[in-house]
Amino acid sequence: MNNYQDLIQKYHSNKLNNEEQMLFDNLANTNDEFKVLLKEHENLNAAFQIIEDNEVSDLIKNLESKNNGKNIFLKIAAAITVFITGYYFLFYSGTNYDSYFEEYPNVYYPITRGASENDLQKAFSAYEQQNYELAIQKFDSLLIENKTPEIKFYKAMSLLNMDKKNEALPLLKELSSINFDYSEETLWYLSITSILLDQKDLAKSTLQFMDEKGMKFKKKERKEILDNLN
Repeated sequence: MNNYQDLIQKYHSNKLNNEEQMLFDNLANTNDEFKVLLKEHENLNAAFQIIEDNEVSDLIKNLESKNNGKNIFLKIAAAITVFITGYYFLFYSGTNYDSYFEEYPNVYYPITRGASENDLQKAFSAYEQQNYELAIQKFDSLLIENKTPEIKFYKAMSLLNMDKKNEALPLLKELSSINFDYSEETLWYLSITSILLDQKDLAKSTLQFMDEKGMKFKKKERKEILDNLN
């Protein structure tokens, strides 16, 4: 059975019949994949309790439109984590711009246990394991045949996670002129990287552009940074 998500959602809605309840209890005790999904769902519910914000709804709608429902449950859960982290930094970080940077989760190609490995699987598996050097090697191999902007984005994220901001900046600048699934995220990381490299004019213009276009990603954090830069 692969309708684990439906079963978990019915459980949290108290809509399981006796047969489904027995199946749920068995999976919760014996099935590792089911346990992971159940935990993700619990984290997602907790996130909604912490953050009741229109930005979250916009994010979910955006992810659903981008990914056509494929692995959307795990992608939403991972993206919610970014918002929780962002809110923490917003209220506790002051003007320490380093604190605005956090690792962007793998919401492009979530790794599924037991799936056959392909090149994308290997690249994003390395990314999730924080083996960024290997991830970059795999991303570069993929980019030889297909200049996918999403792959370039995660290469840039890998470089940033290795504190190679000078190498990531040109890639982020290149991506900032492209309309793709992670355009808003690219502009956010471009602005933060620019600040950390003491290119505050570029950061300011990037953040102002995001405001002018009505972008939702990191809206509150952007306002705080712009207030500090002005």
